[in-house]
Amino acid sequence: MNNNHGGNIYEAAKKYSLKKDEIIDFSSNINPLGISNKALKGLRDNLKHIERYPDSNSTGLREAIGRYHSINPENILVGNGVTALIHHIPRVLRPKRVLMPVPTFSEYESACRASGTKIKYIRLEDADGFRIDEEKLIRCLDNTDLLFLCNPNNPTGQLLPRKGVLKIADKAEKKGVIVVLDEVFIDYAERESLIKEAVRKKNLIVLRAFTKFFAMPGLRLGYIAANSKIINMLKGEMGTWPVNSLAQIAGEITLNDRDYILMPFPSSTNFILIRIKSNGLDAPKLYNILAKRGILIRDCTNFGVGNKFFRVAVKKRRENIRLLTEMRGIF
Repeated sequence: MNNNHGGNIYEAAKKYSLKKDEIIDFSSNINPLGISNKALKGLRDNLKHIERYPDSNSTGLREAIGRYHSINPENILVGNGVTALIHHIPRVLRPKRVLMPVPTFSEYESACRASGTKIKYIRLEDADGFRIDEEKLIRCLDNTDLLFLCNPNNPTGQLLPRKGVLKIADKAEKKGVIVVLDEVFIDYAERESLIKEAVRKKNLIVLRAFTKFFAMPGLRLGYIAANSKIINMLKGEMGTWPVNSLAQIAGEITLNDRDYILMPFPSSTNFILIRIKSNGLDAPKLYNILAKRGILIRDCTNFGVGNKFFRVAVKKRRENIRLLTEMRGIF
């Protein structure tokens, strides 16, 4: 599986001789309204902090996260983006066998392979809308040490209701299986989050990020919620200064900016997975056609669904209309 990701406007600009500002990026699922204005001002006002080392414990940020989710800051570990945390977990916990439904985020596989972990896959079917069968997943937990579960799932956008996820976590706990629950897109359906349960359960690790909903992918800021034992294990091998000063400042300000947080998004996620029915076109070819016109989509080939699927983020109306116009011309 290749390890390309969405949002690579730099490579696209160079390859297709475009200016970065000319590209409309549908390949990356970032909140189109952008970063909190208060956070942006906070970054400008605090540039002087780059002359000092950051707080190695991210104390103020963890306290802000704790208030935001109503959990103890001691149950939170902050890192340099969720992808770094995804790689950190198997590197520290050393599971021998990992279970993951596919298609899903490619970094789970990359992290497990880098740690020498054997992977067992559960194939989600196109005909079923890529929905997770929780009973089937539970039956596959035997002889497994760890489960990676993305909810809502990337790239399918499917949301497994919290009742089903909690059932999986409970059954996994009885079987001694750790569940790594990636909730990077759960902000659009916060009521379905299990972050509070992660604090009390023995086997649940919840991943959250400032990347998508809070529109700060360039600052690389993510966090883990789990019980104290797991947090201490992961923290012990995290290294010094895992999060820079400006990321800590922006994260703390953003979580306190309630006017920014309260925005209506009716979807479970802010992206759509699309299958190409035409025999003469696949996702890589469509990516190239649109990229030459200054539009990036996410080719989902490396999610394990074949080369007929692509993903688009929700952008502002003018940008959405342009995408639809180009697509009509192509198809």
